Amino acid sequence: MIKNEQIDKELQKAGVKFLPFVGDQYSYGISFNDNGELVLGTEAKPGKKVLVLGESHYCDEDLSDEELSSFTREVLDCYLKSEERYSWMRTFLKFERALSNADTNIDSKSIWNHLMFYNYLQCPLRGLRMAGDSRRYEDATTPFFAILKKYKPDYIIVWGRRLFVNLPSENVQEGEYMPSIEINIWSYQIDGHTIMVLPVVHPSGGFLWGYWHEVIVELLKK
Repeated sequence: MIKNEQIDKELQKAGVKFLPFVGDQYSYGISFNDNGELVLGTEAKPGKKVLVLGESHYCDEDLSDEELSSFTREVLDCYLKSEERYSWMRTFLKFERALSNADTNIDSKSIWNHLMFYNYLQCPLRGLRMAGDSRRYEDATTPFFAILKKYKPDYIIVWGRRLFVNLPSENVQEGEYMPSIEINIWSYQIDGHTIMVLPVVHPSGGFLWGYWHEVIVELLKK
């Protein structure tokens, strides 16, 4: 995982409390070949940079600013290094399957090493499946755009329709219709860079990874 103290400080000044997990090979991105197979980008053959966007963290304790800043990274670190499997880890595993289109022999570290993960809401929620109020979504706008400006992903894959409909509408450009999910794919225009946005069913719920694999492949070929 990439750690850059200067970038972290800039993001924190912009209101980012949960610093993002940024894979070492994030800038090389991912792509899919003609058979729909996942291809991890390299310096010689880069793919598209992908931001995986979750909604919120859940915590029953009061955390210090330092603990908040490392929370997202520690979650991913725990997932990638733990030899035990806990129920919450299935969320990440099912999303990986949607990328790899496989349910066995998934190299989690290699996949996440080419991705970026960030949770949108910047205040932890107290209970599972709780929703943030409108103020919390509004407060998360400036930190979110700071992330986009700094890391310039090509695509954002949004976990859950609730988060998707609460994303900020500034700098939005309407895109083309995707019949597979019956919505128009829209994008953010950030400093002349186009970032396409795709909502998927949250992987913690009724997430059919085979179906969403086909949708993600369709998106990344646009």
